[in-house]
Amino acid sequence: MTKAEQGGIQRPPIARWIAIESVVLVVVSLAFLIKSQVAGYSAVLGGLIFLLPHGYFAFKAFRYSGARSARQIMSSFYQGEAGKLILCAILFTMVFKWIQPLDVAALFLSFAIMLVTNWLTPLLAGRRTQRS
Repeated sequence: MTKAEQGGIQRPPIARWIAIESVVLVVVSLAFLIKSQVAGYSAVLGGLIFLLPHGYFAFKAFRYSGARSARQIMSSFYQGEAGKLILCAILFTMVFKWIQPLDVAALFLSFAIMLVTNWLTPLLAGRRTQRS
């Protein structure tokens, strides 16, 4: 008899994806820093407003795996998404309330760039498949 292979869906390489997104944030922030110091730190804040809730979602969403954990997986996804939205709202509120001066265009543009980067990261990171 042959040994049964472990099948199933593998977890995405979240650490690699967050590392790629962090590098993009540094590059975007340095580009805005050329414009001005305020634009530079505003871009960093916009990127962090994206990355921190995204990291929370990844932590919550990919805690469980396997068919037996289907309910826990769905519950974690919903909790992670709700927490992500709430964290985004709180972080935007904190930045607008406490950070002055602020380059709003740099803040929102870096947030948008991070959002697009998040969509493209799986393509940029590549996906290694295991073959027997």
